[in-house]
Amino acid sequence: MRYLFSLAWLTIGLAVASEPGGDRGREEAAEADRLCATELSHWRLTSGGIVVATPEESVLRWTNPFAGRVYGNTYVWLQNGRPIAASCLFRYFDPYRSFNGEFVALCGTKLVAKRNDAVVWQPKDEWQWHPVLGAATPAATAAQRLVQMRALAGEFTVEIIDTRNFSKGEDQRPRLLPKPLYRYDAQQTKTLDGALYAFVLGTDPELLVLLECDTAKANPEWRFGVGQMNRYQICLKRKGETVWEVAENKGNGPDSAYRFIDIGLPRRKTKP
Repeated sequence: MRYLFSLAWLTIGLAVASEPGGDRGREEAAEADRLCATELSHWRLTSGGIVVATPEESVLRWTNPFAGRVYGNTYVWLQNGRPIAASCLFRYFDPYRSFNGEFVALCGTKLVAKRNDAVVWQPKDEWQWHPVLGAATPAATAAQRLVQMRALAGEFTVEIIDTRNFSKGEDQRPRLLPKPLYRYDAQQTKTLDGALYAFVLGTDPELLVLLECDTAKANPEWRFGVGQMNRYQICLKRKGETVWEVAENKGNGPDSAYRFIDIGLPRRKTKP
């Protein structure tokens, strides 16, 4: 697996260490990490009836000080070296006390997610590819294509209207992480090349953009697809022009491409 974002946990560590109560932050982050790892083992994903391997590790450990004391992990689910779904598990300590999960379908088809053998998420196949209009032809080498993808990802901007604390909404502008969460594994994808980028608040993913090309085509072209990791109104722009948007959707159902789940905190063991 070619996970390229390796500095996020260091960033979190530096952030909590530099604040008053840094020890508390480290302890909470460690607790969230353990909780996420345990929870992940309860989940199973299939695509087209084929079992998808559960991610062995997080691609991103994150925090979001704008939202409170919250720590989470992002996982990418792969089929034949290609991202087909992503999930975040996260633990709130303040202003909420909760443990939640969110799942988003990428380019997978007929996805079914089970938790402890119960179907929790079965999204409709709504994934769409969009052409990256005016983009240069994919380069000849993988290294050159990675440079191209980073430049293309930088052409996008994200706008969110978050109504969590204000009824009229709060404007948010997530930033692009400079390195992709995942780069395609050429040994498995063969002629397909691509990378999954995240737009974040703090280091918390709010929107995912998947860039891809097929180098075997006579006239290869770049294309992109979008995965939301937020329940609020989101607008994706490229060079100032809206190319994708979604309305606020707090009541997403089990067949939605994006699924928010209140998992609940484990019960504390009481002494006999």
